[in-house]
Amino acid sequence: MLKVKISYDMREGREQECQEYLVNKLAPGLAKLGLRVSDVWYTVWGNSPQITSGGEVEDIDKARTILTSREWGRLAEGMEELTTNFRVQVTRGKNAALN
Repeated sequence: MLKVKISYDMREGREQECQEYLVNKLAPGLAKLGLRVSDVWYTVWGNSPQITSGGEVEDIDKARTILTSREWGRLAEGMEELTTNFRVQVTRGKNAALN
């Protein structure tokens, strides 16, 4: 298993809109692509991204398929105007290997 982490800071004054986009568009869209968002963390203090979310995929091929799809492009584009420091990272899950 691989973990796909998405992190970002919400633009000031757009927090509500950003949260609604995450719940109503990003998470359901990712689920349709095969990535179910399972975790969302909110950073209260420190230098970490304000929001970090994560989900799992079976392997690197599935992660590539999702992250190179047109639908992912549309979903990520929707986050651009609502966030700063938008990043996606694929990491090894427990007992997983990147090929």
